Amino acid sequence: MAYYCSRCNKYWNYQVKRCIFCGQDLLSQHSKEYRVLGYTQVNIPSKGNEKVPYYVYLIEDENNVKKLMKSTIEYNIGDRVDFELDRKSSILIGIVGIGSMGLQIAEYFLSYGFNVHLKTRNSDKIVSIYERIQKNLSKKYTSDDVRKILDRCQITTEYLDLKGCDLIIDASSEDFDIKESIFREISEIKKENAIIATNSSSISIDKLAAVTKMPEKCIGMHFFNPVRKMSLIEVIIGEKTSNDVIDTIFAVAKSIDKEPIVIRNSPGFVVNRLLLPQINEAIRLLEQNVANKESIDSAVKLGLNHPMGPFELADYIGLDICISILNELHIELESEFYKPANLLKTLVGEGKLGIKTGEGFYNYK
Repeated sequence: MAYYCSRCNKYWNYQVKRCIFCGQDLLSQHSKEYRVLGYTQVNIPSKGNEKVPYYVYLIEDENNVKKLMKSTIEYNIGDRVDFELDRKSSILIGIVGIGSMGLQIAEYFLSYGFNVHLKTRNSDKIVSIYERIQKNLSKKYTSDDVRKILDRCQITTEYLDLKGCDLIIDASSEDFDIKESIFREISEIKKENAIIATNSSSISIDKLAAVTKMPEKCIGMHFFNPVRKMSLIEVIIGEKTSNDVIDTIFAVAKSIDKEPIVIRNSPGFVVNRLLLPQINEAIRLLEQNVANKESIDSAVKLGLNHPMGPFELADYIGLDICISILNELHIELESEFYKPANLLKTLVGEGKLGIKTGEGFYNYK
């Protein structure tokens, strides 16, 4: 967005209410695409004495506002370019764990113009992961756009292929031992300024950061399911998380149209600290035969105006995830209030985890 003075024909890329030259109120100019009017190539010697070029472009938007823009990518005069997309394509996102959430986060970053490297444990799944991403993106984009988006996606089985990433997000299952191992591995290969984030919904960022070489570079970045629809990102800051890291994560979240909120490291953070006890209490009401699950779901939807009832939501989240968060709350807060209800433990023990297995509190087969 540019802020433009029609009288002075000047603009600013940051928010200014009035022109600093004439005092006139400024117009906000929304523009993503610019036309290249001219350019010059600039070479800056690197440490190795190579000549590394970049380009300074004179560009114009649909409002005829002209500006200068730097880029490492070469364009021709007359080209129409989304320079915001160009800027994002220089940032490399790494994602470890390609389950449901990891895949959604990857697709979301790709759709916003970022380069993404995905780490999976199984090389046999690389082709199927590409196919799933392609299928999901095809619901929104043309085949040509999907091809261009997938050009920015790399899938690997090696942690070393993430060493150039600027932000590496752990999206593995909600298991402390697994996440601790991932943080340890990333810490060994990441570049110095790279940030390690976790999509954990309940696990302590301080405990995970403790196994790394640079705990100040560690943070929580909790997305919500489904990623494409849910605006919130819980930004979990640990005792040693630096302000620069917090600012960077906020900027990244805003650049993908998410609303970040800062939360001090605490069991369950905010959303799950409120949500999971409600789900657990609903299960206890069912166990005590106060009402059936359909009635309890209806009561919450109609009486509290929630879009889903607690049993519907538990099945959507995954009963294994629910019990994992409740166990974490039970242990960390040392309260029987958070102890998982018996029926929840029974269903998880039987492998009935909700929508993803075809059966949970409801049958989806």
